[in-house]
Amino acid sequence: MITDVEMTFQRQISGLNALTHVRELAKIGYRFVGTEGDKKSINYIKEKFNAYGLEVRETPFSTLSFEDDKPFLKILATGEELEGVVPLFSPSTPEGGLVADAVLVGDGQDEDYQKVNVEGKIVILTEETLGYSKFWLGTFADRAARAGAVGMIFIHPMPWPYRMSMEAGNSDLDNRFCESMLPAICISAVGGLKLMYAISNGSCRVHLETKNLSEERDSVIISGLLKGKELPEERVGILAHRDNAIAPGANDNGSGTGTLLEIARVLSQTNPKRSLEFISTSGEEDATPGAWSYCRTHQADLVKNMKALLDMDMISVGSVAKQVERGEWPDCEPIVHPEWLLKMVDDVAAEMGYGFGRMIAAWGVPEEGRFNQIGVPATVLWAADDPYYHSVHDDVDKVNPNCLKAAGDTLAIVSWRLANQ
Repeated sequence: MITDVEMTFQRQISGLNALTHVRELAKIGYRFVGTEGDKKSINYIKEKFNAYGLEVRETPFSTLSFEDDKPFLKILATGEELEGVVPLFSPSTPEGGLVADAVLVGDGQDEDYQKVNVEGKIVILTEETLGYSKFWLGTFADRAARAGAVGMIFIHPMPWPYRMSMEAGNSDLDNRFCESMLPAICISAVGGLKLMYAISNGSCRVHLETKNLSEERDSVIISGLLKGKELPEERVGILAHRDNAIAPGANDNGSGTGTLLEIARVLSQTNPKRSLEFISTSGEEDATPGAWSYCRTHQADLVKNMKALLDMDMISVGSVAKQVERGEWPDCEPIVHPEWLLKMVDDVAAEMGYGFGRMIAAWGVPEEGRFNQIGVPATVLWAADDPYYHSVHDDVDKVNPNCLKAAGDTLAIVSWRLANQ
């Protein structure tokens, strides 16, 4: 039953306020870890935490950053230039680019390379479903490189390209990348049709040029702490990552960060028994090295004192946001999320007439997975099927403030109950 105090939170939390933060973060643009946009978003969040009277703490970490110039891809027979997006951490082409035949290899498995000669050529891969099963492009690039390919084109099933990653898709950061990489680009289904037309006419020679930079850079995890009045060392965490893979990144993850700031604004005026820690991370838009660093830096304290962690990632576009029951990486045991915490979120939402779903994350999990791995009970609200995911169309006009309101109401009350049990 929602109490009078909790009803006050519900009245105060505003989806429109959260949307204002989303808009400001989207204006910053590219916020990938270690970039100028990351620094601007750090300042924005610290300014808000300070305004709310929270104690601001920073956990520094260093990880691989990525920046790129606009890629170039032309079909030489027709002169058509195709719009594209390069994967995170993809190497650059040689100066002047690659001029080579492009050949279709379908799914890009080992048996596919037994059917076609790709030596010195640029391979074309396709997605068989409307999902993102090839998001982790590293193993596909490694396979193509071993077969002699010099570059890769991926055709997205949507009418716009999206940002993939050249990582292998492993949880273990020591095995983050495969031995071989290739210059790569993702194009839309529309561009893919043009490639298929060129192939149908006998050959498809293309010019591909990319200019990318991958280097180690510094960033910070920002915590805004509201100290509890009775058990200040014990705390409940509410988390959202602020980085994006491509600008403007309104839903991913301006939506989570905007809602985090709105929850912080409202709960900062309360006096819980346990502390509340509002956590803004970066380095999520790859294999979550930011959350990994935070958990390793504070592991003993987190295991002892953090009673639960609530994460928000991409909560306002696509289908209803869902909680992950189990996360799966190919190189570790499944990460099972605690049923008691998932049920608590579901029950609180139902008390207010909201409803969230459940899901199995079959291609990795957001940052709450790192907390579960060290023994901190954690859950996430995640609408993983945003059709504009990692594309330039992830803009503020797509963000539904009512979704921000529902998530904000629910996680504010869940965190309050956990802090006062």
